[in-house]
Amino acid sequence: MNLHLRNSLAAAVVAAGTMTGALVAGAASAQTADAPVTIDVAAATSPRVLGDTKAPIVVDEYASFTCPHCAHFEEAFLPRLKADFIDTGQVQLVFHDFPLDQLAFAAEMAARCLPPDRYTAAKGLIFKTQAQWEHADDPLKALQQTLRLGGMSDATFTACLSNKPLQDFITQSRLDASEKLGVDGTPTFFIKKGDAVVEKIDNLREYSQLSEALVKAGAKAPANPAPAPATVGAPADQAATPASTPAASTPAAPAPAAAAGPSTGLIVGGIVAALVVLGGIFMLTRRKK
Repeated sequence: MNLHLRNSLAAAVVAAGTMTGALVAGAASAQTADAPVTIDVAAATSPRVLGDTKAPIVVDEYASFTCPHCAHFEEAFLPRLKADFIDTGQVQLVFHDFPLDQLAFAAEMAARCLPPDRYTAAKGLIFKTQAQWEHADDPLKALQQTLRLGGMSDATFTACLSNKPLQDFITQSRLDASEKLGVDGTPTFFIKKGDAVVEKIDNLREYSQLSEALVKAGAKAPANPAPAPATVGAPADQAATPASTPAASTPAAPAPAAAAGPSTGLIVGGIVAALVVLGGIFMLTRRKK
């Protein structure tokens, strides 16, 4: 990355941090009557793994919660991958945040604030309802309502989205994937055996691409492979969603919910403002080195 881009990125990060600091200060003054919610940053930033963490083959998945192809993988291919390779102890799937836009960034922050043992279910819920909350009149509020089904309180949701260490973690995750691994679209998969990358898949069209790569890495081909779901339709274009094409526009600040009290609008409005600043980071990382 050239010096100009690094300096510009640093400036964007500082601006995002400043905005977050102002948000947290405003939230603290507005919620004097409410008990504060503490986010366990160590738990929120811990690896999100499906399967045995000692499994010899690792599938690193880089995805965005606003990517339709990622949602298709979650619904159509993940159940087969789980039955054929993960449940047999051969493969572990590790999820990495690669948000394509500010709304995906918010969704990934919120999902990570749930206890790690509830993350997989929440991830599935977010992807399954992607079309509903992403295209709602108020996407952020719709996302908040969706996560209530996953057991997240409104207070935790707002506290989570204003947590600076978690913001920094996801920003760095995306930056590292882009700069060090060449990830430029979602979903992208790295099939690894030990520290060695056996195959990179960034245009997953058929489940067989993934299963054949896993066999190549040393997994046993399933004797009775899991059948493909009959009711799940694939997106019209199965190519990975490019990082240069945002999957959703920046959400407008939602109106405060009556039950949440007068401070909710201030907090969520500030959250959206901070996410807009973070959008500058994404634009910078899309430039060629």
